[in-house]
Amino acid sequence: MNGVMTATRSRTDTFTDARLAAVMPEVGADFYAMAGAGLITLATAQSWAEELTFILKHRGAQHFQVQLHCSGRATIALDYRVRSDGTVHECATGGGIDYFSLPAGTRAGLFVTIDDNAPHAATVRVYTAQRGWGTNGQAVAGDPMRDRAYSKDGYGVVRGKVGVWP
Repeated sequence: MNGVMTATRSRTDTFTDARLAAVMPEVGADFYAMAGAGLITLATAQSWAEELTFILKHRGAQHFQVQLHCSGRATIALDYRVRSDGTVHECATGGGIDYFSLPAGTRAGLFVTIDDNAPHAATVRVYTAQRGWGTNGQAVAGDPMRDRAYSKDGYGVVRGKVGVWP
């Protein structure tokens, strides 16, 4: 034996427009629940769903958060991790969070980590700039406690909670 070794590696990519279209209504339901509780407007919920759909369709992000800024408390977040490697098979429905239990005056904001290595990153950057997005945001730090996942045929989004929730 001469010590020569070979190895192969394969990667599954489960992204399709149809799978994204199946997952986004559940993510959108989270946004609409926030609107129902008065944390954001209905127009903001619609805008977030539309903008995220564009970003994810162009494969421009692997991570996003809805950050909840509660007066007198540390910021908490719903942390979403996009998975297109075939590992997400759980398919829950949106919701499951009592936004009415948050302190009065709580504000919500959307933070998206744009993947600058994505093939269409420039398209996503132009789109978000046209939509008035800032570039100085920061993720809420912490290990997300897995809450639920939304998926279709191995493509999905895993939602977790970051911070101390009421």
